[in-house]
This record gives sequence, structure tokens and C-alpha cells, in this order.
Amino acid sequence: MAKFQFWLPKFTDLTRVQKRAVDETKPIFLSGVPGTGKTVVSIYRLKNSDNGILFTYGKLLKKTIEEKIDDEKYPVDNIHNWLWNQQGDNDNYKEWLAVMVDDKHRDDTVRMLRSQGVKFDEILVDEGQDLSINTYKMLNQLTDKLSISADNAQQINNKEEATNEEEIQHFFSNLRRFELDEIFRSAYELYKFAIQFVPNNARAHNATLLERLEQKNSGADKPLVYIEANLDGMFETVRNIIDDNPTDNIGILFEDTIDIETFAEELSNEYEISVYHSKVKVPDDLHNIILTTFKSAKGVEFDVVIIPYFKDRTRYTPEEYYVGVTRAKNQVHFLSISELPEMLKDFDEETYELIDNRS
Repeated sequence: MAKFQFWLPKFTDLTRVQKRAVDETKPIFLSGVPGTGKTVVSIYRLKNSDNGILFTYGKLLKKTIEEKIDDEKYPVDNIHNWLWNQQGDNDNYKEWLAVMVDDKHRDDTVRMLRSQGVKFDEILVDEGQDLSINTYKMLNQLTDKLSISADNAQQINNKEEATNEEEIQHFFSNLRRFELDEIFRSAYELYKFAIQFVPNNARAHNATLLERLEQKNSGADKPLVYIEANLDGMFETVRNIIDDNPTDNIGILFEDTIDIETFAEELSNEYEISVYHSKVKVPDDLHNIILTTFKSAKGVEFDVVIIPYFKDRTRYTPEEYYVGVTRAKNQVHFLSISELPEMLKDFDEETYELIDNRS
């Protein structure tokens, strides 16, 4: 079975705005919709630094960035994992993590880190909307250049620890702002469907952005929405999708870890799969089929995205589906059991294809 494929565009292929953001000598604030290259810019800025580090919130994203860089001299880490490793034999780890949501122990934590010689030329933070302002205040004391990328519409993680673009720019008004305005991941048909999950997000619905994407990358299949009679029917459809795309990077995305385990048990006898969620470690080697959560998939790119258990439920926020669809380059498949979610009533029926497998 195929392995997960990692790809980083050449610097010469970047847009003018992306190159300006990479070459900017001062710290930057980077924003843009999914697939505009925020992570790519951060990677190239890291490569330009003699002593930099790139922090992520998600561990799966950390793994995929490391594989794209493929060079240990450019460190990438999950911020929580990094604090854990920095503590050594210190027994105050809970206090070290508490600094990420309140300022009670921030000064002590900074002193301990500095005493260990922790100092960076530049600290870069990807998916910055998932970290707290207090975390940034701590990191800002460990570098002269704290650069952050963020997008409010992709905030689906721990709300207590999260922030937003406006707060970041308020507290760090020195950051040079760059707005990336071209999508390089999702085909037009997929993105047009995705933005219906966030109807009030002006950036996602930007007319110029949509026009450029339609001109540059249209003609893909519309997202497919399946209605299955039962769980066995859902399993069968997922198998068919995998068999039709044997070498593509496929992300099968879930809200609940118990659903991941259910699908993993069903598929593992026929396919080599990789499973990741908060209760397990990221595999050392990733297969091209990855079962994970919406949250853990943030920042990661797939050729094909499959979303089982498509339904209306209070735990499922529209932003999660927005994040899920925008992970995909070429295909998106939603699977529901018995009936369609109510939310689709507000969608343009021309933006997706319905397949009823109940009979």
C-alpha cells in the first residue's frame, strides 16, 4: 500500500505576496483562507533563520511539516510537547501548561526557560488562532521575532486556550500583516461547497478569491453526499472510494475517537491505514490512508477527504465541516445514514451531487 506523500512547492513557484512574506525581515502576521500557503510561508521563513523554531498546535501537522522539510536542523514542534520536554525533571508541569491560559506562572516559566538557554532568532506559530494570548506573551520573551499565522474561521479547538486574529494584532501591533489571496489546494467546486458552512465569513466568500480560483482550478467533481441505509452500507461506500483512489492521500475525518476505532477495525484487515487522535501517538510512518479527527487534520492536505457520520448534532460545528472539506485537493465525500442533515437545506443544490444508496 502507498505511503503518505509530502510535497513542498519550490520557492520560485510562490506568489509575489508569499515571497514578500518570506523575505520580510521583521516579524509578520499571516492570514488567509485554507490552502493559501500560510504553512508554506512559515516553512521558508524557518529555513531562512539560523536559530528558529516553528510551533504547531496539532501533532499530525507537526509530523507532516517535518516530512516536508526533511532536515533536522529546522526544528518543528507541538507547543505542548515542547514545554513538556523543556521541563526535564521539573515537577511543576501543570504550572508550565497553565501558563498557556493564565498569567499566574508566566514570569517564572520564562525565567526557567531562559536559565536553560532558550532563545530563538525567530519563533513561528502555525494555526495561531488555537493558542492563547498568554502563550504568545511567553513566547515573545524568548525571541525578538514572533511571527504568527491565523484564520478565525478555522478555530475549532479548545475554546479556553484559543484566541482570534483581532486579539493577536491588538497585542502585537508591531507585526507586518500579509493577507494571502490565492488558493492552491482545493478545486473551485470543493471550495464553493465548503464556504456554505461559514456563510458569514467575509474572507471565505471574497469574490476576487473565488474568481481567481475558478479561472485557475475548476472542473473537478462536485462533492458527493451519500445517504446510506445503515453502517454496513457506509463501510462499503468507503471501500469503493479507497479502491478508486489507491495511491492518493486519503483523509477519513471524524469528530469522535470511538468512530475512528470502529472504522479502523473494519478497514485494517483490507488496507494499510494510519490512525491518529489525542489518545495515541502519531505513527512514525504514515500510510496514504489516515483516520483522524477534524481537529487533528487542521493544516494537513489530502487528495481525497471522506467524512462519515454526516449529521446534525450540537457537537458538530459548521466550522469543523469547513475545515474538513478544505483539507481536500480533488474529492470530497460526505456519508450520512437514513437521512440528510437539516443544514443542507440552506445549501445550493447545484454545488453537490446526491447519491441515495438506501434502496
